[in-house]
Amino acid sequence: MMRSRSAALALSLVLLPGLSCTGQEAVSRFIDVDGVAIHYLDTAPDGVELPTLLFVHGWAGAASDFAPLLSRLPAGWRCVAFDFPGCGRSDKPDIHYSISGMVGWVERFRDRLGLPLVDLVGHSLGGQVAVHYAYRFPDRVQRLVLIDPDGLAGEEGAWLGLTRLGSLVDLAFELNTRFFIELALRANVFHGTEGLEEVTDGKAGYLLTPEGNRAVARITREAVGTEPVNDMLPLVSQETLVLWGEKDRLLPIRWAEEWIRLLPRARLCTIVECGHMPCAEKPAETAACLEAFLAGP
Repeated sequence: MMRSRSAALALSLVLLPGLSCTGQEAVSRFIDVDGVAIHYLDTAPDGVELPTLLFVHGWAGAASDFAPLLSRLPAGWRCVAFDFPGCGRSDKPDIHYSISGMVGWVERFRDRLGLPLVDLVGHSLGGQVAVHYAYRFPDRVQRLVLIDPDGLAGEEGAWLGLTRLGSLVDLAFELNTRFFIELALRANVFHGTEGLEEVTDGKAGYLLTPEGNRAVARITREAVGTEPVNDMLPLVSQETLVLWGEKDRLLPIRWAEEWIRLLPRARLCTIVECGHMPCAEKPAETAACLEAFLAGP
């Protein structure tokens, strides 16, 4: 049986004194990291003394995926979400991509921003990156949050075969349109329609550029389905929240049991009537689970 905390418990906890969500707006900024302009959203650019949540987006993602969630988290936290190189509004250098390479970018960005300790939040492929980071740099991560995480061997199922089609992957990205992006999100990622238009706009804004589709095609071919975390999870020392959309069709919630089993200090929060992107589709419920976890013992 899973060791879990239900969404109902999480929602009840946020009603306790001191846990009301005040919300805050994120500021869009750029910072140079090893000659690459990295775009990020920051809810408290001057809050150097505030505890910090660092958000890591998933495949074909961007910092903007977290924007609906950031605006619902309390002002007592500094929330920072950044675009990986090749994604969002960051530079898109002509480089190869790997999970280990992405971990390196997380570390260089953290160091460049001067964040000594973070609570690390990873979504989907970003969850896999977050696990690798917490394992490699345990003194940098206080707590870990994994939202519908990818990274277990075989978790991608039939999707993995599609990522190994070589030049056909490149062609698919070259022929992409906003219509097909929204269709794919509607069919595979979202359970409802809340947040769908905003996420579609955020992804189309860079996926429909030559540099953007080249970068994400390479991430698809070179990073997805590589460097699994199965052997690493039992060695993750941080208290961990695994948060999952109940109706996730891309990475079904049945995988949550294996994540909870392998992680030594994990709990589960399920978001009902929600697909693969709780941070965008159900941001209020996701914020409630996240606040309850951060406020807990």
